[in-house]
Amino acid sequence: MIDEKTYRIFISYSHHDSDLADKVVAVLRENGLQPMLDKSFSISSGFHEQIKNYIAHAHVFMPIITNHSSFWVHQEIGYAKALDIPVVPVSFEQDPGQMISDRQAVQWDNSPDWFEKNKEKFSFDEFAKVVLESQQDTRPLYECAGLQEQRTDTIVKYANKVVSLGAHGHVRQKGALSSFHIPDEHVGHPVWRERYGEIEASQLRCQLQWKERIALQKHAEACGCSLIIDPTLTYGKYGQQPRVSRLKELLRFFEEIPAEKVQVAINAGMDKAHNVLIVGNWFAAESRTAALGKGYEQTNFTRHTPTIHSMIEEFDREFGSILKIQGIEPQNSVAHAIGTIEKIIADLV
Repeated sequence: MIDEKTYRIFISYSHHDSDLADKVVAVLRENGLQPMLDKSFSISSGFHEQIKNYIAHAHVFMPIITNHSSFWVHQEIGYAKALDIPVVPVSFEQDPGQMISDRQAVQWDNSPDWFEKNKEKFSFDEFAKVVLESQQDTRPLYECAGLQEQRTDTIVKYANKVVSLGAHGHVRQKGALSSFHIPDEHVGHPVWRERYGEIEASQLRCQLQWKERIALQKHAEACGCSLIIDPTLTYGKYGQQPRVSRLKELLRFFEEIPAEKVQVAINAGMDKAHNVLIVGNWFAAESRTAALGKGYEQTNFTRHTPTIHSMIEEFDREFGSILKIQGIEPQNSVAHAIGTIEKIIADLV
């Protein structure tokens, strides 16, 4: 089951319509939804950049269309449409025009009991239906990172953008040993030499990987993580010591993070060239190719929430199936993973 329990609704409005926007916010919150609007913006960041960031992470874009609607409202509509985010207009004495002329608007009037009479139009189930229909009818936009360093840099950028919104997400990751076998130490620490053995790794690469570990750990500490890993990977090109070093680093992560924050499924022999990373329902990254010594290449990133919901459902089914076949309860999965990894290390040393 998806554990991200709500839908984010970005509200675009003219400041002449602040009172109406406040009423929409109140009814959305009452229905268990998460409205987002410019009143939440940080004073330390650019206004337009924050708008784009909020819209890009919204499940639904809700413009309020009135006689006061400004050029900026329509520009934001265009941005949401370009990102294929479903649009649900609220209209008062105006029909939606221009880029959303084909959209069925929620028609608002000024009667004092209007919201009470039309509450179901803003219900959780209605927005769930909108998101599901979008999942079937739209094509998500992707950003592609062609090289390992670009992949790592983009993970950090996406993860930190979520934090800039005052949020965190549950980390789901499938592939190799996850990002949590990356050392949580500065790049001059001896553990980085142990990690790569005789193979020279650039300082830039180590620095980026360290940032990846830090960025994702913030999310895991706040919202937990679910990992599908393969501790039997030999990392043959690097040698035995780097393999032991990576396994020990993963053990340290398991031992330091609270037990209730992490669940682990071991899938020995899984596809080494496939890695999936999902952070809450905020963004997802999927790599389909990898080369030993080069890391993952051709990674596709998306913030298209309907697509992310499908990926979460698929991940959770696979995760649950692995544990069920192995007869392991989720609450016991970390202890099982620690025992498995400790045995592998003992056999190696």
